[in-house]
Amino acid sequence: MMSIIKMNPFSIPEIISLVGGFLDLADLLSCIRVSKAFHNTLVKPIWKRVTVGSAYHTEPTFEAVQNHKKHIEKLEFYNIFPKEYRSMQGCDRLKYIGYYVRFSQDSSALSNLSNLIRAHSSTITELRFYYSEIQGLWRTLLECTHLEVLSICEIQIHKDEVDLFFQVCKKIRDLRMTSVSISQLPSNFLNDDMDEYILPNMKKLILHTVQIINPPHPHTSSSCLGMLTRRCPKLRSLDFCDYSWDTFETSQQRYVDFYRSVFLHHPYTLTNLSDLRLTGMKTKDEDMAALLRQMTALRQLIVQQCDFGPLSIRELLADEQEISDCGHLVRKRRDQRLCDTIEKMHFNINSTRADGIVQMVLSNCPRLKELHGPKITVTEIVDGAKWVSTGLTSLSILLEADVNQDTSEGMQKQRIAFRQLGKLTQLNSLILTGFPRSRKIRTLDFRLKSGLDELVNLKSLYRLSFEGDKHQRMHLEDETWIKNNWPNIRDFN
Repeated sequence: MMSIIKMNPFSIPEIISLVGGFLDLADLLSCIRVSKAFHNTLVKPIWKRVTVGSAYHTEPTFEAVQNHKKHIEKLEFYNIFPKEYRSMQGCDRLKYIGYYVRFSQDSSALSNLSNLIRAHSSTITELRFYYSEIQGLWRTLLECTHLEVLSICEIQIHKDEVDLFFQVCKKIRDLRMTSVSISQLPSNFLNDDMDEYILPNMKKLILHTVQIINPPHPHTSSSCLGMLTRRCPKLRSLDFCDYSWDTFETSQQRYVDFYRSVFLHHPYTLTNLSDLRLTGMKTKDEDMAALLRQMTALRQLIVQQCDFGPLSIRELLADEQEISDCGHLVRKRRDQRLCDTIEKMHFNINSTRADGIVQMVLSNCPRLKELHGPKITVTEIVDGAKWVSTGLTSLSILLEADVNQDTSEGMQKQRIAFRQLGKLTQLNSLILTGFPRSRKIRTLDFRLKSGLDELVNLKSLYRLSFEGDKHQRMHLEDETWIKNNWPNIRDFN
């Protein structure tokens, strides 16, 4: 008879690793003293990320870093770059380097950083440079054979660096720029017959307050950024916003120039786009509808200030889209309607107009996880179709109780609205007075007699807000019910 070998589960590396995934750094440091098996397994996540110069992290000695360099995947430097890291080699797992500098640095710091990057050019996939002067690093970045993600913030790209910058952009799939100034476009960017400045790998593009200092006449900085965006044929995610301290009209003109350059002057170019953020831009319903008509798929639409009206909702529900076929516009049947793929929507959040759009979205978007939108009324909910967005985790709307809350009929209608909300069992956050919350509004009456008990299954809810509603008449029994039935509630006002 074969003997059965009994193993202690806490001597199995796979189990120890799973347990370690739930522990913070302090607990991990304690656990590595338990046994050799614990040490050998948990030392890896401890040294996965090394931070130098941060006031919020304990900084290891360079000797300790050298001894554990085979585990390091992320290296971050804050305000300093110790010279000993210049000659560091052999971090076989190093994928990420972050360099965050708010103060002027010794001229040798960039050279030392360049040496570190060059020594690990075959493993690095992501680089981040914030608030630093990185002139001279672009050639080093070109040596990173597997670089995929580049994030730069508060940086100037000078005239003699522009061509190198665009060469780097041709390699990567994810470019994130915040408060970046680019001296100019390459000399032949506008007349690029050889497609030299096509960015073939780019799938994600974030442009936050990015400026072309000397755009070619008669183009504007924003229209040039639109041209850059169009040069990304595989683009899936686009995030454009402008936080410049200018007048509202000037800021909106930047959005208009960018929008026209990307979607109107050369439409049907970004056929793979599915995530779109145009934070702060105001557009008319017909412009938003024209944009949706071009899109093949839609996963996220963040357009807080845009008018999303009947024309836009029609395109969201449409079975067909427009495509360009040999220069001619034709209608093509969609594989999936946009409403069947959308997961996240923010639109028209400042509107106080009840036009049935929110009800239409909630009753037609089964995959929706997050909705921040305008007004919906109790009457619209009562008269409308049942909601299919039952997987929502975040809902922020202006839900107006347009009924007499003191009559039996009004209470019955409120209970129907509560019942619809009660089916959103995955909700984490529920805001019913919209944004901003300074408006005078009467939303649902959160009392048991009005239908509060219909929300009994919102066990994941941690935030409920009806701020601005001065008509609430909750009693102690109502508040007690909330505490007893919503175990995760933390923010309640």
